[in-house]
Amino acid sequence: MAVVKQLSVMVENKRGALAELCSELAKVAVNIVAFSVPEQAGVAPVRLVVNGIDAAKKICGSLGIKYDEEEVIAARVSDRPGALGKLTRKLADHNIDIKYAYGSILKGAGAAIVILAVSDVAAAAKVAK
Repeated sequence: MAVVKQLSVMVENKRGALAELCSELAKVAVNIVAFSVPEQAGVAPVRLVVNGIDAAKKICGSLGIKYDEEEVIAARVSDRPGALGKLTRKLADHNIDIKYAYGSILKGAGAAIVILAVSDVAAAAKVAK
């Protein structure tokens, strides 16, 4: 489990907007580790965990895209029933609220990455080791 920086990038929900952002990030070798895109009309917060947050912020600035930065928890969760429940139970038992979460796993990978926005990042990082 690690504390990581996440960008919430305000992207207009129109064809090609996400492609433009991803392409510009790729041009400066910023790799997207995790992302979440909501189904929302108008402008929506695309959440990104990247390997080069400073470069990603510069790209957003050059594209005129507003963003917020926050600390979140990145947890590796094994690919077995109950693994996510064990993690979320630990957080609940320590009175740590989960604001939102997103994650994914590829079949055969053995572990997923789960991004959690929580009420107390420092406490969650200690609890969920």
